[in-house]
Amino acid sequence: MKIFLTTLIIAGSLILNSTTINAQCITAIQLDGVDDYLWTPFSNYTFANYTIEMWINSADYLANEMYVSIRQNKEVILGGWAVDGSFTNSTAGLMPLQANSGPGSVLSPGSWHHVALVYNGSERIYYIDGIMVATIPTTGSLVTNSAYAYGLTIGANWTGGGQYTNTAFEDVRIWETARTQTEINANVVSNLTGNEPGLLAYYRFDDGVGSTTVTDLTGNGNDLTLMNVNPATAWVPGIFSTNVQTTDVIDNCGPLTWIDGTTYTSNNNSAQYTFTGGAVGGCDSIVSLDLTVNTPVDTTTSTNMSVITSNETSLGTQYQWIDCNNNNTQISGEIGQTFTATTTGSYAVIVSGTNGCSDTSECVQINTISLNESSFESEFTISPNPTSGELSISTLNYSGELSIEVRDLTGKLIFNSLENLDQNSTVSIDLSEFANGVYIVNVSDQSKSHSVRIIKK
Repeated sequence: MKIFLTTLIIAGSLILNSTTINAQCITAIQLDGVDDYLWTPFSNYTFANYTIEMWINSADYLANEMYVSIRQNKEVILGGWAVDGSFTNSTAGLMPLQANSGPGSVLSPGSWHHVALVYNGSERIYYIDGIMVATIPTTGSLVTNSAYAYGLTIGANWTGGGQYTNTAFEDVRIWETARTQTEINANVVSNLTGNEPGLLAYYRFDDGVGSTTVTDLTGNGNDLTLMNVNPATAWVPGIFSTNVQTTDVIDNCGPLTWIDGTTYTSNNNSAQYTFTGGAVGGCDSIVSLDLTVNTPVDTTTSTNMSVITSNETSLGTQYQWIDCNNNNTQISGEIGQTFTATTTGSYAVIVSGTNGCSDTSECVQINTISLNESSFESEFTISPNPTSGELSISTLNYSGELSIEVRDLTGKLIFNSLENLDQNSTVSIDLSEFANGVYIVNVSDQSKSHSVRIIKK
């Protein structure tokens, strides 16, 4: 996208701030005044009103030159061929045939000026650099004539055979509507989308060095062809030739290697990178970095038998356990810091911090849950479930060392005991001081483990 200069409209005057132009930043075409011109067949439009806008820059603004000639179904001609150097319009069917903008519209050589001509059905109005300089009462209406079959010519008369101009052109717009002064000034330094109502042709001259055409951005297909124009030298910097500046805003979890090849480990809002010629018209694209480096989450885990625990303990951290053997499907309800596997498999946890950083741990293979787990489960009972507070773990045929853990659903360990039990013995656990809810009781020996969800109410 072409980036336009800052514009102020003060008391009707159009004032453009200066800018530094990249020598290879191209958005205009300079015609030589000898035999150069631009041409397209144009379409047989049937417009009744019109507006012609353009930015031009000439070393002399000589008389007897033509700028825009439409001679296709209708005839509208705009040029600078008056003796005093002002503009004249000739439109077939309108009276007076010639409408002169007057000596007050003579342009300063060697500088860019915006020119607009409007016909609104009753008068022709000239605007120079945003200021109305002439209003010519007009009668009649535009005529349609099949003999008008030459197309649209810029920089010469409609035949392309004379009245050449040594003028640079940029941002030419042709409308089938009468634009108001407010509409013209509101958009004079802004890009159009190309699909504005009534816009017949729109040339922004962004095609660049080497191109033999100027694209019509309306999609109407009225692309201009460079006639007798050297595409290697005619493309020049225009009034809107300016480098495109953008900001790359990044929140990153940990160090970042940016487009400049540098790895940034801390916040940075001063780095810049230039894509030379990376914008339209060969302008440079300058990217500024606005980087915030956040602390990454800890994705390591610890494993004890069939229990996997995330080592990230920061307040507010969220956990979601997944089944690595099932396309990383999230395991419903497993959102605590600790996960107890009930079947052999491979598991991981998605860890999300409060600073927006999120990452997934390595998958952990659990093989300690064996086929004889069901017999291990039958060697003791956990009751009552639900419980009001008191919980008993009673052995049946089991004897030996037994590890007992109770965790809440966040994975927080609230009870831990290592018991050496005989057959038909009981261990009591008091959960009275803890809130009502669901808890996980895990019992294990050196080779087997079993987990039970109990409800305290």
